[in-house]
Amino acid sequence: MSCPKELSALEALWRSKRGTRRLPSRSDFTPENLRPWLGNLGIVAVERAQRLRFRVLLSGTRLDDYRGFGVTGRYLDEICGNGFRSLRRYLDCVTRGEPVHLVHDNSSNSRIYARMAKILLPLSEDGVTVDRILMAIYPLPANDGDDLPQTPSALAG
Repeated sequence: MSCPKELSALEALWRSKRGTRRLPSRSDFTPENLRPWLGNLGIVAVERAQRLRFRVLLSGTRLDDYRGFGVTGRYLDEICGNGFRSLRRYLDCVTRGEPVHLVHDNSSNSRIYARMAKILLPLSEDGVTVDRILMAIYPLPANDGDDLPQTPSALAG
């Protein structure tokens, strides 16, 4: 299988909004632009106070349905623990300033169990420092997701 078409299309939108800049900003995206993905989108703030932390600013309705509970306003390390495997992918997104693709199994704290395809797209108000991450998650069909694109901007794991 290739990258889910929804995630490929969202990354294409991100790249078009970026233009010649290193990173697009949150304000480059309108609800109208994001309409096809709205229920599957989240926006995560990158906070750098005492330590780097990720706080969910927005969690789409489908994402909350997958989990069985809402996470808006909560920190990722509180939701899934400090050992949450995907945290390193968020760190990679912030450090590299490039899209990150991954596949993960839903954790036991979710309502459904499924393999999920996820994309993390860095955003920056100053065009340099990643201060938000636009992310989308889609469930994969059973026995799928082992071949997400292996490009420099894509990480499977």
